[in-house]
Amino acid sequence: MWDARWEQVRRDLYGPETQGNAVCVVPSDFGHVEATSFVGREPELAAGGDLLERCRLVTLVGVGGVGKTRLAKRIVREVAERFADGTYCAELADLGSDHAVAEAIASAVGVVAGARQDPLSALAGALRGRSVLLLLDNCEHVLDGCVRTVRDLLALLPKLRILATSRQPLDIGAEHVLQVRPLGLPTLVNGRLHETGAADESPVTSPAMTLFMDRAEAAAPGFRRTEANLHTVARLCQRLDGLPLALEIAARRLRTLTVDELLERLDHRFRLLGPGGGDRTAHPRHQALRALFDWSYELCTEAERTAWQQLSLCSGGALLTDAEQLCGHAEEGEDPDAGTTDDAFEALAGLVDKSLLTSVETDGRTRLHMLETVRAYGQERLAESGRAQLALRRHRAWYLNLAAQAGIAYGSPEQAEWLRRLRAEHPNLRQIVTAPPPTGEPAEAVLRASLGFWLHCLTSANVGEGAYWMRTILERHPHPPSPATTVTWCQAAWVAGFLLLLHGDHNSTHEVISRSEQVLADMPATSGTADPSAHWATSAELTSAFLQLRSLAALVTGDTATAARHANSALATGRWSAPLLTQQQCIAQLGFAAVLQGERTRSTSLLEQALAMSEAQGNTWHRCYLLWALAVDHGEAGQPKIALQLLHRALQHTRKIDEHLGEAALSETLAWVLSSHGDAHSAAVLLGAVDRVWHPSGTPRLFGFALLTAHRERGLENARRSLGEIEYTRAYQEGRRLGLRHALEKAIRDSEHSHQGADPATAHRDDSRTEQGTQGWADGYAP
Repeated sequence: MWDARWEQVRRDLYGPETQGNAVCVVPSDFGHVEATSFVGREPELAAGGDLLERCRLVTLVGVGGVGKTRLAKRIVREVAERFADGTYCAELADLGSDHAVAEAIASAVGVVAGARQDPLSALAGALRGRSVLLLLDNCEHVLDGCVRTVRDLLALLPKLRILATSRQPLDIGAEHVLQVRPLGLPTLVNGRLHETGAADESPVTSPAMTLFMDRAEAAAPGFRRTEANLHTVARLCQRLDGLPLALEIAARRLRTLTVDELLERLDHRFRLLGPGGGDRTAHPRHQALRALFDWSYELCTEAERTAWQQLSLCSGGALLTDAEQLCGHAEEGEDPDAGTTDDAFEALAGLVDKSLLTSVETDGRTRLHMLETVRAYGQERLAESGRAQLALRRHRAWYLNLAAQAGIAYGSPEQAEWLRRLRAEHPNLRQIVTAPPPTGEPAEAVLRASLGFWLHCLTSANVGEGAYWMRTILERHPHPPSPATTVTWCQAAWVAGFLLLLHGDHNSTHEVISRSEQVLADMPATSGTADPSAHWATSAELTSAFLQLRSLAALVTGDTATAARHANSALATGRWSAPLLTQQQCIAQLGFAAVLQGERTRSTSLLEQALAMSEAQGNTWHRCYLLWALAVDHGEAGQPKIALQLLHRALQHTRKIDEHLGEAALSETLAWVLSSHGDAHSAAVLLGAVDRVWHPSGTPRLFGFALLTAHRERGLENARRSLGEIEYTRAYQEGRRLGLRHALEKAIRDSEHSHQGADPATAHRDDSRTEQGTQGWADGYAP
């Protein structure tokens, strides 16, 4: 009875002729109703459908738990009508052998091979001439078997289309890979959801938050979305990388925990998101987060596992070239044949293929990123491996040395490149400086690295954090650890004093300077250092640096007499070639003191002298601030056209190094100049935009310079008076919504109509020799 009915089904579908000894069954049904909501993935759905229209083999590739299977089945449902002879799903997760792949696919299609017939031949015979879509789910652990079977099926069946899911590509010539990323995450600013600025709009959410909220409301009946828990959910989604499986397991834990408690426990995510929170109907590998990554780990080679462990220490990712060095070279005491950069490259490429690393191109270079959950698993495996201390020392040594190299390059033509380099490594540096150093690490390593912190933290708008770093370092090393490290310690102390000064902590600045001067008093006048990164050789040269810092501290408070005295003393001590603020900075400070004193001829001459020195050096950053000082000088003299051109040139330089605080300072002065000469609206827009920059940076507005703060107040009052309170508030809020870069672009373009550039005869020279006026600057600056 059953056999007769089955034969009739076969005849209805495929006609009266059998294909060899195979038996075919009705196509699989992908039209069932899903038990839970499908969230997001619109771009992937569209791309998957388009690829299946054009390509015979499409592989969805992504890390475990990212939702490849769910997405694949939704794609199949949406394209099913294109395949007249049906769609089939072969689930390969439980296969234990590559040789079982063809048989598993045949079984899924309903083909039973004869006693002496190969499953692949039976399958090909059954599907010959048919328009079929075949889904192969979870190919990664039987990759070789999948490759052989898929290659042969595509060659034998011209009408066949295959959609596969895997943690790494099949690497067959016909394959088109569609990368499946985690769900989109919310934008957080200082740990809170980014507000739109409009009173009638809620904070922006994301697909990851939508999924978590939906699953939480289903799993924990008492849970509801509220304004109070929205920001906590956003942080939780960030910590879990937007991984759908992790979010779904976490949502079930809300039966026991509050959202805040759940977030607090994520440092132990693999215990928290264990089998107790999983879906009982899911495959065992998908019932717990650890099981998911255990599976990925087992699929890795030994070299890939070692690289995973090493790179799990990297916060914020790593350049490919850095990762090769971290993972490829043996340290002292290791087996010299333990690894090479060639071996490391292959291991890293394997981790990229297995979706455990993501490769992103930035400025023409490859940067590798690892999800936080993948990092956490790698760190647990590293702790179990017995090589955690070795890996930690290697990580710290590499990035501390990078910072030291950057410090040496400051003041040179390579300055801009090194600033961009350290900007990307800020998370790695933060992790290193704030953590206790491992046993045996020489104190000099972090002291040398400090040389790279002062300008990096300033240009990246991390002054407050940089001041904290240097406090931490000097608390650990309140005095030179040894006579040989005196020079290096004094460099670090100068960096600490500089960042503390810009942070607004003047008392600590003077305490650090005084302590350093006492160290120098005990240092032989001709003593040197064996450290090649310490470019200063004598106590006199070091003393000059601290005199320059005392001058700057006095200048900030408006004490011009003291500032000039210390700057002249520093210059009298002699020339020096430190990679910190050097000779031209003392000249610049004398020039700015003259600005404050109203000595126009002297101020302009000194500032132009310092600018010429910086241009000859190739010092991009210092030119920004010297052009700014000259703009203030000309603004004070009632010469707005020249002031505007100088500000435009300075802003071009800030963009070369992405200098956030310099951009903010220049914008404040630009607002003052514009408001003083009839463009109150642009000034108000700029003032609103720049307000979003200062507070997070950890430095007082305009670095606390009394004169510049007075300029800002005058510009603000001018704009208010010209526009009226209502119009001023509207323009100010417009600036806050735009953000500084876009507000600057708008202000420059609006000012073009009234300020077309200075007379070329009076314009200051630029190292690029391009005096393009206001219009030329706007063209070059617009993002």
